[in-house]
Amino acid sequence: MNCWTEQYLNYLGLEKKEPSYVYLLGLIEAHLQRVPFEVISKYHYYTSKNRHDLIPTKEEYLENLLKRGWGGNCYILNIYFGNLLQSLGFEAEYVRARGGNNHLALMVTVEDKVYYTDVGYMAPLFEPLLIEKEPYLVGCGEEIIIKRKNNREYLIDRRTGGQSFVTKIIEWFPVELEGFREDIIHSHRDEDENPFMRRIVATIFKDRVSYAVMNSKLIIKSNTSIQVKDYEDKNSWLEMMETTFNLQKQDLEFALNFLEKRSVQLFI
Repeated sequence: MNCWTEQYLNYLGLEKKEPSYVYLLGLIEAHLQRVPFEVISKYHYYTSKNRHDLIPTKEEYLENLLKRGWGGNCYILNIYFGNLLQSLGFEAEYVRARGGNNHLALMVTVEDKVYYTDVGYMAPLFEPLLIEKEPYLVGCGEEIIIKRKNNREYLIDRRTGGQSFVTKIIEWFPVELEGFREDIIHSHRDEDENPFMRRIVATIFKDRVSYAVMNSKLIIKSNTSIQVKDYEDKNSWLEMMETTFNLQKQDLEFALNFLEKRSVQLFI
């Protein structure tokens, strides 16, 4: 086992095992609880890297995870979770979910079955899914409905209160990483019409409870309740972000400054 894999597993609190469905399930659960979906790092990478090289290297990703608590967007999280799976002996390939800012997820083959797998938070998916069974899931205040459109496409529909709020088309065939280059550039459009470059977003799960930040609001969603706390004081918000997501104050201040330069001010 190489050093990168060993350090990654140590961060997740797991040991190396032979590939199996049960091990994959444990890896997904640990990842969702330890590695946040967040855009704080996205703003750092965007301002420091070439516009055509917006994804950190695997070494940069792991160093920033270990030292600064950074996770990333769907591209970063699923690319390197896929790398982790491959290094552990799993067969893992990339798939696209089309719609708005396109999404990158994983097609993982284990024990002669092929599973849709996602730690990049397109939905609260705590387990690998046999997509052809058109799964229906309920969790964290959401319904997740997957329906077959044809042999190569599935609709994923996220609903709350019976109303759809995100729908995408999962293209159920492998795509080389190079094939996502334009998707990644598109997701980093520095314009007001691209919400993920104009707001603070972060999500992490603790015991299958969702802790999600949208700008100054913390939304805690379980299967039975939803709590919302709006932070008017920046210092209280910074403390919450540090304790909930393990993100550091200086990185959070950088993200707030990034948004302020684009006329988005969370705190006065």
